Amino acid sequence: MSTAKTQKLKKYILTFFTDKRFIDHSQRVVIAPTVRITEPNEGGVNAAAVEDALANGGAKKKMKAYRRSDSSGGNRSRSATKELALPADDSLMCPPSFLTGLNPELEIQDGTRLELRVSVKGDPDPQVVWTKDGKDLNSNDIMEVKYKNGVASITINEIYPEDGGRYACKATNTKGSVETATIVKIIPSTANGSAAAHKAANPPRVYKHIESLIVNDGTPVRLECTITGGSQFDVVWLHNEKEIKPSKDFAYVNKGGNVYALEIQEIFPEDGGTYTCEAFNDVGECFSTCSLIVVVPGDAPNLGPNFKTFPKSLTLDRGLKASFTADLDKSAETTLWMKDGKPITEQAGKFRITSTGTRISLEISNTSQADSGQYAVIVSNKKGENKVAFSVNVH
Repeated sequence: MSTAKTQKLKKYILTFFTDKRFIDHSQRVVIAPTVRITEPNEGGVNAAAVEDALANGGAKKKMKAYRRSDSSGGNRSRSATKELALPADDSLMCPPSFLTGLNPELEIQDGTRLELRVSVKGDPDPQVVWTKDGKDLNSNDIMEVKYKNGVASITINEIYPEDGGRYACKATNTKGSVETATIVKIIPSTANGSAAAHKAANPPRVYKHIESLIVNDGTPVRLECTITGGSQFDVVWLHNEKEIKPSKDFAYVNKGGNVYALEIQEIFPEDGGTYTCEAFNDVGECFSTCSLIVVVPGDAPNLGPNFKTFPKSLTLDRGLKASFTADLDKSAETTLWMKDGKPITEQAGKFRITSTGTRISLEISNTSQADSGQYAVIVSNKKGENKVAFSVNVH
């Protein structure tokens, strides 16, 4: 470049880019030579000097300065551009999947260590939740729940009979979800460890359940159920989920045979609520639940819907349908069915809830061990509400 031209342009900086990439307004990647002119704060641009510098500089190539007006309108030549297909933002995303899942069934010796482990992949990275019989599991003093580098695991260092059940791992991201599950069966420890001793032992089973009652304040009450089992078992009674200590006011009664009873010498209003008889041994457990509604003569009646008949606890084999009905003295504005403290909603092929006049009902199709638990129904209107409890045992 001549001295004269240098004098004219000494206040300007010309920078050449011979292979600059940029994305135009149509989202195409464009490869084109560009030049950047930096102007000083004072003085004007000598157009002739700039044109001459562009014609003779930049490795003997004529560079065209990129301006937005060049790509924003009018006819444009495609000869100097190269189109590049850009993949969609989520083209690499995928729903979760298990590289290794859980075995459908697992038997483990009582007192030993249980570890369940799965490998999962997905994009975005999935969130993983472990559950047992439908309830979320988290790390605590007796179990460790981990998820790291695509490996999810749950570890229980010492297994007990009550740890048996359905364990499931569910992975979820924005593209979908997937679940793998196993039924864990606990084999009880025996003195000689023989398989024959294990086969001879059976969990207790309720054949006749306790039933909900409406009773008058001050009267005696007897609740009884029939429980059988292939081996010995213990029985406890609970009131509103708290164990009842045997006493002269609340007596545990078993006069031989399979009938177990709770005798309340004199019922008080505060004795109303939910009662459960629970039987258990090293193999398993069973339970029966009902409600006692205590009426105090002379007190104002409950103006909400009142139960005339109650849903009854059931024991049934897996795969069968469980049906529960109740009759009210007046229609309820709202009816809420619950399992283990959580609301039950309609689910095709599983839960069916109906209400016809003063009759309400719940049906559970294709029952499994996961359906075992404590159930309740709450009916209400603007003037009051009532609640009764019952249970389901699926074997």
